[in-house]
Amino acid sequence: MHKRIIYIDLVNIFAIFAVLMLHSSQYISKNGLVLKNNIIQAIFVPAVYLFFMNSGATLLNYRTKYSTKTFLVKRIKRVGVPLIIWSLLYYLYDIRFTAFPGPIAHPHPGITDFIYSFLNNNINNIFWFFYAVILLYLLTPILAVLANKNKDLLFYLVGLNFIGNYVYLYYAHALNLPIIGGTTGLQINPIASEFVGFFIMGYLIKSNYFSDKAQKIMISLGVVSLFISLLLCLFKLDNLAIGGALLFFYSTALYLLIKKSSEVTNFFYHHAKLFASAASTSLGIYILHPLFFKIFEILFNPHPTSFLYVWIMPIVTYLIGCVFLFMIRKVKIIKSILP
Repeated sequence: MHKRIIYIDLVNIFAIFAVLMLHSSQYISKNGLVLKNNIIQAIFVPAVYLFFMNSGATLLNYRTKYSTKTFLVKRIKRVGVPLIIWSLLYYLYDIRFTAFPGPIAHPHPGITDFIYSFLNNNINNIFWFFYAVILLYLLTPILAVLANKNKDLLFYLVGLNFIGNYVYLYYAHALNLPIIGGTTGLQINPIASEFVGFFIMGYLIKSNYFSDKAQKIMISLGVVSLFISLLLCLFKLDNLAIGGALLFFYSTALYLLIKKSSEVTNFFYHHAKLFASAASTSLGIYILHPLFFKIFEILFNPHPTSFLYVWIMPIVTYLIGCVFLFMIRKVKIIKSILP
């Protein structure tokens, strides 16, 4: 019998709650600007990156279980089908109603507008996650070969990804090099998406690639990165506080800490079914939470910077979302569109 990996569920639970916190700590001001509580943003910013790490941890060894064709079909059913269906449903919703964050107004709806909007992630902008993870799925058959035969090369790819996305871009921006955003289009990163690095790191951590000493170093770097991010926020240097190398180190450390925490006590294993059930609702909550937020706003009319809006709303959304999804997904057709 397959033994469930409890820390994967715990990461899923934390990650979706972090998404809710990221979205409840931002709002649209009267002049149309999106304002954010950057302290909260800095703490919870690893949210979606943890999802990418979990995906890598659970998928890069798929070749030991089934064929590439089966893998791709499973992924299309789990992510591709909900993306299409919910893009259509949100497009119809966007014609008359509003919600924040995510849905985008479409004053001139039509088939052409829908196709253009779908191809440009201009229906519900939080769906960028689906587009990104689908690209990772398409890359997975190649990475899976390396996962099976040469983990050192996988880590080498993480290094290339880190240099291309963080080191190179940081100095290029700092020195105002004209090649950034210019017409030359110089491509320095052989693995263009920064999410590939997180995707691979999740698998390497799961497969115990790193020594205990290396893990302690990564955790220390992550703690220092969070501390630096919070300091930058306090000094109003918000553009430097969230993202880049600090995010990479912090996300990796957080992933390791959740994994290690699950291993020092039997509490989580004794309640494995509960955590597994809660974790299984994460994608559904991700899809539906703008609507839950909207209902909460209608019922309570909280100020967008209030404790009720920033903290209570995501907690209520998560708890009600878990129960709601657990109940309605007993219907087979619902489970296929809210996996």
